[in-house]
Amino acid sequence: MSQDRPFPLSMLSLVLVFNVFYSLFSTTLSEPAPNIRYETTTGASSHLYTHKGQVVYVSIWASWCKPCLENYKKYESVRAELESEGVVLLNVSIDRNPDLWRAAVEKHDYINGTNVLATDISRTMKDYRISKVPDYHIIDKSGHFVYLSDNAGRDIIEEFRAWL
Repeated sequence: MSQDRPFPLSMLSLVLVFNVFYSLFSTTLSEPAPNIRYETTTGASSHLYTHKGQVVYVSIWASWCKPCLENYKKYESVRAELESEGVVLLNVSIDRNPDLWRAAVEKHDYINGTNVLATDISRTMKDYRISKVPDYHIIDKSGHFVYLSDNAGRDIIEEFRAWL
């Protein structure tokens, strides 16, 4: 061992490798959620970052997407329970025609939560790496992505409560 180094070079290499991997994975696992600009059903402009300090469940959908509408219906009670726990349900439509979006929201009253229309659909699709809808994201109070466990026996409500 050299007088200039307090520990062997191999130990330094190990520390450097660990730091590189840690920074790569910690960035991936707690990546900040990109902002989404949108229009509300009343025509007001707003954005995702107004919900900082809240847990937000983002559902990206479209009025023409049958699986989207089926999932809203299928999980209506779970979504209602999440909302009652304090989770913001932000339903972001990527419809290009605002009239079709408004008609779908009115027709399908089981779409609980806050219904909004993305104002920059291309940016939203790119930022959230969306290749198909429906697409879902969970954002914690600090504005970072979080993920449900892979456990088949998981309790989704309990996992959300841990983030509240």
